[in-house]
Amino acid sequence: MEVRLKNLSKHFGKVKAVNNFNLEINDGEFVALLGPSGCGKTTTLLMIAGIYKPTAGGIYFGDKIVNEVLPKDRKIGMVFQSYALYPHMTAFDNITFPLKLLRTPKEEREKRVNEVAKLVQIEELLDRKPAELSGGQQQRVALCRALIKKPDILLLDEPLSNLDAKLRTLMRAELKRLQRRLGITTIFVTHDQVEAMTMSDKIALLQLGKLQQYSSSDELYNRPVNLFVAGFIGSPPMNLIDVSLEQEEGKLLLKNEDITIEIPSKISKLIQSRSQDNKIVLGIRPENITIDHKRGEEAEVYVVEPMGMQVLVTVKLGNLQIKVLTAPPFTKKMGEEVKLHFNVNKIHLFDKNTEKSLLLN
Repeated sequence: MEVRLKNLSKHFGKVKAVNNFNLEINDGEFVALLGPSGCGKTTTLLMIAGIYKPTAGGIYFGDKIVNEVLPKDRKIGMVFQSYALYPHMTAFDNITFPLKLLRTPKEEREKRVNEVAKLVQIEELLDRKPAELSGGQQQRVALCRALIKKPDILLLDEPLSNLDAKLRTLMRAELKRLQRRLGITTIFVTHDQVEAMTMSDKIALLQLGKLQQYSSSDELYNRPVNLFVAGFIGSPPMNLIDVSLEQEEGKLLLKNEDITIEIPSKISKLIQSRSQDNKIVLGIRPENITIDHKRGEEAEVYVVEPMGMQVLVTVKLGNLQIKVLTAPPFTKKMGEEVKLHFNVNKIHLFDKNTEKSLLLN
């Protein structure tokens, strides 16, 4: 089922939780609504579910506007963060509860609960109550309850946030596999960028109720459209440095009191034509900076954080603190000097005033 949000807004008094939000989700896509707390992602999901009524705009399932359609008639399945299982019911009864409300015959209910239980591998747990299940098992029961109605759209509101790290990784893979197998249009709310980037076909990144960028995880990471996207996506985050654009001896330089970087000629004309003044924000990811023994900017090792396959090194370059990802072993100690080499072909540049990227069309 295709889902379209057209100029969608939701206001709570003077607070604009969602503001003029436009989004198109193709049939069978897995889309994540990502952003920090208070950005409007759950409010958007609840409007799609019919729990909240939009202040303005339209919600379309296919060609049909569903603003006035009751939640029970929208053919959606929803999994909540808390799972919302009835504690006095067995897993079987929790899963079949939506079908009981629809007065589905008992034989059909039993057939369908066995089908969905087999899909998520909980056939042997159907006679247990929620208190007798682990967090991951409860999550699967809640997913079964959403799937048993054979929904056109599956809505997931941070369903993995209550799980431990190992189980969360396992369930990410299981959810993605299941969604691909069933082909159900799925909208997934999360504040965790790793979940969004690993599971979804596209990510809608929100801030303060407004859509910042809607694209694939690769596009978000490598081609952020503004400063917010650049700073939010990536762990560890992108280094963002205020610099001035200056021309010396025919070369275009990014400079401040601590750093000087020459801009490649292929982008210098582009920057000059697009920047409103000489105030620019330089962005570069930690993996695109090399600790070099022979060349580069002199810096001091501030903190060393081993991460197994990589080492995160924070260095001080004058008044700046810059994060660098390097391969182990890293033998330098805190306080020792190193040289930093910036891969200028991987830099991002943003207008200081508009915060928009100067390198994207």
